Amino acid sequence: MSLDISTMSVMVSAASILQSITLIFFFFLAKQYQGIGIYSIGTVLSAIGFLIFPIRPLFINQETILLNLRFLGNLLIVSSQILYTIGIIKFLNQKINSFFFIGLASFFLITEVYFVYFKNNFIARNMIAILTVAICSILAIYYLLKFRHESLLISSNFISIQFLLNLIFLLFRAIMLPVSNTKALLESNLVNIIMFGSVFVLDYLRNSGFIMMVTQRLFHDIHRLATLDFLTNALNRRAMQPYLDHAIAQFNRGQIPFSLIMLDVDHFKLINDTYGHDRGDLVLQHLTKILKENLRCHDLISRWGGEEFLILLPQTDLQEAFLVANQLRMKIEDNPADQGLIYYTISLGVGTFNQQYNGVLDSLLIGIDQALYQAKQNGRNQVVKASNC
Repeated sequence: MSLDISTMSVMVSAASILQSITLIFFFFLAKQYQGIGIYSIGTVLSAIGFLIFPIRPLFINQETILLNLRFLGNLLIVSSQILYTIGIIKFLNQKINSFFFIGLASFFLITEVYFVYFKNNFIARNMIAILTVAICSILAIYYLLKFRHESLLISSNFISIQFLLNLIFLLFRAIMLPVSNTKALLESNLVNIIMFGSVFVLDYLRNSGFIMMVTQRLFHDIHRLATLDFLTNALNRRAMQPYLDHAIAQFNRGQIPFSLIMLDVDHFKLINDTYGHDRGDLVLQHLTKILKENLRCHDLISRWGGEEFLILLPQTDLQEAFLVANQLRMKIEDNPADQGLIYYTISLGVGTFNQQYNGVLDSLLIGIDQALYQAKQNGRNQVVKASNC
């Protein structure tokens, strides 16, 4: 064959080194995520392992050094595959079965020592390495498909495909090694060329996929911080505005009604003074949970300010919105917070967007805010409709 195996091995090593630099950068950029450091170490070990192969012929007449390099190269490459899988599992926030991976690594280490130092058998060494890497690939695919977060859907599928392709090439190598009577890794034949070529391509794609996963997770978390209230996980005021604008646009196009509910916790200052601010925070979290459980999936909740919340009810008229608001009021009244220890109620103002607002939301917001104030004046724990609806 015209392709030089040593050169291909150096190319694989160089690619791993370059990718490890990027991964190490991401490790320092996103230290809050587990697994990136372990995965990065895997790329470094892979780079060193593949760099060892082309320098082995330099020691062809020094048997001890040659055996040690053979053992070290194989150990580093297989260890890198184990670390890739562990890094991915930890990045997905899943618990590592340490005993399993220690057992797997020990199995490879013992068999590698035997087939390098006691019984020099190239085929056996490769079969053990193939089996170990295949187990790691299968585990990685399982965790990527079972425990992936919705924000990582594309990148986890991408990496899973690379692991699957790697399994196919491993199977091909396991079948072809005995058939082709290959005696050495640097032997220039089709089996070794395909192996090095597939490693070069699939390692690059897998590492790129992992970088994609980290990037997607960073974007998701930043977007979450920018749009959700940190305490209640309801939308914040800024994030709610585009949904309100969209509802107005739908009304202007097709007269599709929508309603708003503004509510806040009655005597919230008294709750803070009596139970402490940590329990006040718990009440707001409890309130948000009850609201989410009793609204439709397309209804939206935002923390409008302090203990005040705004609810958007798409395709809902005033009478329906009033019924929804009253049901929410009763649910809160019947479900005290802090395991039933903190009894509290809410007051609500409700209104529906109509033609008189001329496409401007401010008047409706003022109207339901005044309705909420009126509910407070009337004795709290009640729903009042906005007068301008």
